[in-house]
Amino acid sequence: MNQEFAPHQALGKNGLFATQWPAFEYRPAQQEMSALVWTICREGGYALIEAGTGTGKSLAYLYPVYLAFQENNNDKGPVIVSTHTINLQQQLIEKEIPFLNKTLNLPLQATVLLGRSNYLCWRKLQYFQHNHDVLPDGLKSQFERVYRAATNGIGCVEQLGYALSSALKEKITSESATCLRKHCPFQEQCFWLMARKKAFSAQLVIVNHHLFFTDLALRQPGDFSADGLVLPPYRLVIFDEAHHLPEVAAEHLGARLDQKEVNHFCHRLLHREGKWGYGWLPSLRQRLTGNVRDLALLQRLIGVLEHDLIPGLLNLQNYFNAFFPTLGQVIGLTSAFSPEEEENKKRFTANLLLEPALQNQVYRLQEELDKWTGQLSRFVDELAEEENFREDFYFLAETGQFFTQIATLLPMLLDGSDECYVSWLNLRADRGGENNHFSLNRVPLNLGNLLYHQLFSQVEGAVLTSATLTVEGDFGYIKEQLGLDLLPKPGCQEAAYDSPFDYENNVLVLTGEDIPGPDQPEYLPTITGLLPALIQAAGGRSLLLFTNRRQMDAVYTRIMPVLTGAGYHLFRQGEEPRHRLLKKFQTTDQAVLMGMDSFWEGVDIPGPQLSNVVIMRLPFRVPTEPLFQAKWEALTKAGKDPFLHLSLPEAVIKFKQGFGRLIRTKSDRGVVVILDQRIMTKWYGQVFLGSIPGGKIVTAPRSELPLLIEKWLS
Repeated sequence: MNQEFAPHQALGKNGLFATQWPAFEYRPAQQEMSALVWTICREGGYALIEAGTGTGKSLAYLYPVYLAFQENNNDKGPVIVSTHTINLQQQLIEKEIPFLNKTLNLPLQATVLLGRSNYLCWRKLQYFQHNHDVLPDGLKSQFERVYRAATNGIGCVEQLGYALSSALKEKITSESATCLRKHCPFQEQCFWLMARKKAFSAQLVIVNHHLFFTDLALRQPGDFSADGLVLPPYRLVIFDEAHHLPEVAAEHLGARLDQKEVNHFCHRLLHREGKWGYGWLPSLRQRLTGNVRDLALLQRLIGVLEHDLIPGLLNLQNYFNAFFPTLGQVIGLTSAFSPEEEENKKRFTANLLLEPALQNQVYRLQEELDKWTGQLSRFVDELAEEENFREDFYFLAETGQFFTQIATLLPMLLDGSDECYVSWLNLRADRGGENNHFSLNRVPLNLGNLLYHQLFSQVEGAVLTSATLTVEGDFGYIKEQLGLDLLPKPGCQEAAYDSPFDYENNVLVLTGEDIPGPDQPEYLPTITGLLPALIQAAGGRSLLLFTNRRQMDAVYTRIMPVLTGAGYHLFRQGEEPRHRLLKKFQTTDQAVLMGMDSFWEGVDIPGPQLSNVVIMRLPFRVPTEPLFQAKWEALTKAGKDPFLHLSLPEAVIKFKQGFGRLIRTKSDRGVVVILDQRIMTKWYGQVFLGSIPGGKIVTAPRSELPLLIEKWLS
């Protein structure tokens, strides 16, 4: 390779990019990071890279991929780039990759692959186009809009440019359960198949973490080339927004039984309206008449539907809806549930199959599952010969697999005695505390060990990057969580690159010296008396970050009358979809945005519209959260301090994410207010402050904080 293309030269002050693009900004950290990724691309290996906001990390890892394929080093399959957010995927495919294509005059075959349910199904679209009357009136106009988009080649929901109602999306998107596979007359036009074919022939495939780990869960250890998987075979993977990996991996590499999913499946099959309704099974009964010529077969099929499958499924649904509340009572979750919270979790460590209160219910549920799936299997076998019912055959076969899998999983999910796994019951409420539903969960305790054996030991190279991976510059926590500490020597390379932004002169970090501790009774009255003045000093333009809904709602109730009376606009998480709240906040004067968990990151609002970030309390996880609790116990058992090895590093990384909402560009300026005294009074407060990228730290009486904000922003 010509040395002018090497990352150190190409990304230098007078390199390839600077000479072709006068506006190109030289960034030493980007240069160093790209050189490291290039080493991984050429030689293999592993790297953890923390790159502060403004480093230009996406270009730093994409450019070496281009170099690798320029050297014809593509015999190892495509490179997978996995992100957590759609916004970053769009940035890569719409901005960074076209920029590189133009700069290098070397078009890279790159594509974004989403989950199957994000693609429209041509067969369903044609059905509803020719049977318009079966659509509810409220969906007809939107369907026409989608149909026009599909005829113009837009087959991905994300590309429509508007939100698709969930009711319509379910009817017209691709799914394994109703796919006719080789029998589909629209197979050549299938948007999902075309997307997968494009991914399998691409050099670079961009996915999100959820799809990546969905695919990984399907792969047998060591088998990275099996047919029928979502992603093509790969030997190199790059994870951006890598701090999310432990959470997403645990979600997909564990097992789960969700009451809402079971009810949704039953509702889709039954959809009880009138005597027969419009569900799949009642509809099938009506369609069989007149379409099955063999009278004896027709009578058998209708008889099984009327006497076995439909009433049997009704019984199954009733059994499930009785089973979950009983399970909640047995482990004490129902009585502990507070409607003020969106969800509550309770871990169990016993084998619940031995609980007398559950034994009979589980036995009857298993018995009904075996009976019903057996009846369905025989029904499907008889239906297989009828060409006109091909879709019903595939859907009912998938239905049988769904319920058979439940029967297989249930004993394992109810056994919490295996110390290698963490088991818990989750109770989640819709907004307002109505329609509560349970889910039964089981995830591996030692996720790092699993990831090492199923992922990192199977690939030749992996790069993991994010703006928030370290605690005071140390990667130990994330390495242990992901199993990268198990790699044989030379192990995993580590690099941390500072942000090029001037935090010392552009960020004021304020703490109040006379604010009560967050668990003291006077804390809430104190901060709700202070917040209106802080917000008014910033002219609105404020993001308030909370760690739980109860506190957020309590603060909202107290400050809302004062602020709305003064002409300010409050937007609270949960009132509208996240993207709408963000858009309203960005386009409204004197706006205040209040959010929890997901608002600590992914809020990217450059400029003065967001000038004040208020962190209510340090984001330590609730100690009763099941997986956290189990990890705490395991660390204690191993003789390690769980606060140092788990609680503190996890909270610091989240704190860094919240802090990072403020400065998004070189010209941004603002204030971060920390309303938690522990940041100054506890020894670990300095760990939090020592982990942020900088800022002028000032501690003052709370009465002086509004004036300090006003002066800094004026």
